[in-house]
Amino acid sequence: MRPPTRVHSEVTDDSKNDDTTPQLLGVLDSTAETAPARRQLGELERNLSHALSIHSVVSTSSSFAQRQAAAQLENKQPFTKIGAGACGAIFAQDGKSLVMKLAKTTGQDLWNDYSMHTLIFEKMRACKAEVQVPEPYFFVPHDNEDYFNKHATLLEAAKDICNFPTNVLVTERIIPLPQITRALLIEKYCVQHLQQAALTDRANRDCIVRVYLGSLKGRSGRRFFSLRNFKLHLNQLAELDMDLGTIASQMAKALAIMHWSAKTDARDVEFALGSSSHKVPVSPKSYAEISKMPPGSFTGPPSGLSEDFFHRTTELWLLDFNQVRSVTFDQGGVEQMIDAFKVNDPYFPRPLQDDQLAKTLWNQFVESYLRMAGSILVDHERQIQELPRRFLRGIINLEQSKAAGNQT
Repeated sequence: MRPPTRVHSEVTDDSKNDDTTPQLLGVLDSTAETAPARRQLGELERNLSHALSIHSVVSTSSSFAQRQAAAQLENKQPFTKIGAGACGAIFAQDGKSLVMKLAKTTGQDLWNDYSMHTLIFEKMRACKAEVQVPEPYFFVPHDNEDYFNKHATLLEAAKDICNFPTNVLVTERIIPLPQITRALLIEKYCVQHLQQAALTDRANRDCIVRVYLGSLKGRSGRRFFSLRNFKLHLNQLAELDMDLGTIASQMAKALAIMHWSAKTDARDVEFALGSSSHKVPVSPKSYAEISKMPPGSFTGPPSGLSEDFFHRTTELWLLDFNQVRSVTFDQGGVEQMIDAFKVNDPYFPRPLQDDQLAKTLWNQFVESYLRMAGSILVDHERQIQELPRRFLRGIINLEQSKAAGNQT
């Protein structure tokens, strides 16, 4: 029996009289009035829950942190491959929290990735979203010989993977989860006879965790285990008693921003738990402090580094924008959003589920989505303001059709 999970709701009794209540009719699932009692977590589950919780800070002396610090001190900038997708291969540079995505072809996919990434980054910042989006830095076209001549180490690292010349997108790196978190994931989900190999596998250092709130199909004990693109499904997250209501709410707000502020379909975007390093402020000393110092004093961090990889904060990140497309504010645009939701991996909660936790998270998702959409569209005409609810009804209709198909 799965333990009940913390689900934080932003909706109180006072909200029954606000403007969002009529919109909720017909899109909320019915749930039990009382939640089952919580059970005590074991030490492993308790430690893993803390490590994966959003905004938790982990101090680490892992080899990753040591490599990054050494690269900064020695000004070394080697590149290693840390992942690959449909759009391109991704390379990281030691000592800096940035990545370079190299296109597999010279088509427009990577430019669309750059364009939509920048648009969504700007809108998330403007709407003060809690979800983190890697900062898009710049795009390098395949015919920019000067850039590639200055980055010979990138060419060397990618020569057997990519065909040069090719386009490059440079963005902020999502720092992998620290070694202590990876060890807990391996202990919890990897079969015992594979655990030592998993601990020493260099590829497992590049670990971020995909969060599947719309799937209850997670299981342990697979014969193949990898922490790259590791997935935690709702049933597994529930075992850790994590604050899934907050995650559902953050996802909902992010989706509403992508739909109604960025005017996109959010197709094939991903949500993952990863780390961020502590970046030293550009001017860490106040004027009052500086005025008391002898001229020419060193005012940088004691370590001499611009980034502190030894203290990392767990965050929920939004990534992968190469398939995102613009939408219009009409029924055609809503249908495009619904189709994108349908084909995406199950990051978002789903309606009409038998599981009580899934029902509760869907309701949390709906409430947060409509609140954010309403605040964005407040100055639009009424027929535009009705589109977010029409989108949610479309998702419910999809689930109803799916259930009917399974019964035939």
